[in-house]
Amino acid sequence: MDILKHDKRPLYLKIKEHIENLIDQEIYEAGDKLPSETAFARELDVSRASLREALRVLEKEGKIIKSQGVGTFVSKPIPRFKRGIEELFSVTDTIKNEGFTPGTRGLEIKKTKIDKHLALKMNINEDDQILKLQRIRTADEKPVVFCIDFLNTNLFPINIDDDFSHSLFDLLENKYDLKIKYAVAEIIPVTAKGKLMEKLNVKKHSPILLLEQMHYDEQERLFLYSKNYFRSDQFQFKVLRSR
Repeated sequence: MDILKHDKRPLYLKIKEHIENLIDQEIYEAGDKLPSETAFARELDVSRASLREALRVLEKEGKIIKSQGVGTFVSKPIPRFKRGIEELFSVTDTIKNEGFTPGTRGLEIKKTKIDKHLALKMNINEDDQILKLQRIRTADEKPVVFCIDFLNTNLFPINIDDDFSHSLFDLLENKYDLKIKYAVAEIIPVTAKGKLMEKLNVKKHSPILLLEQMHYDEQERLFLYSKNYFRSDQFQFKVLRSR
């Protein structure tokens, strides 16, 4: 390719970067088989030796997998964020701790009624309104989590005009002096459809990790029910199990 020839870096590095771009653009997706070395070298208009060196580096970095006698495949992306599920963390802090800049998109705030099941859990009447908060959390402007939060505003006079673009935990603890004690969490594997495809910018049926949580304060009151949809190619949760 002409674009490779005008770049002054070693050819194998240019080929490597070009293949990475093809993967980033989802021209080749996780699990896809790459063309044979002969066909790929012809497609890129490069020597097989240079292509082979580029593939060697990509394999070393874990971006492709070679299977003897079968072919070369695009590997699944390594999650950028790895957290122990036993830790009660904010999405904002998780993103910051990995060196990325957290952000918020598509913020929606409204007062709403909730279903009978959730009203019972939160110890409120079905006719009472709570605050529903929806937003997309980003890392370096890339969408990584879609958050839906239900706040029991009967417990604290939260202002609908508050700044919800940052950590919700920080807002509740620092402005409203709410003492967060623990959360009961459930991890549910789901696949992206409709709204999730749009919010997280993923393809249909992409694997998503739903972290459904009920948060309690020091007085054992359920003040927050949340549903956070994490891109599984960006987040990985682990649990410490002891005996």
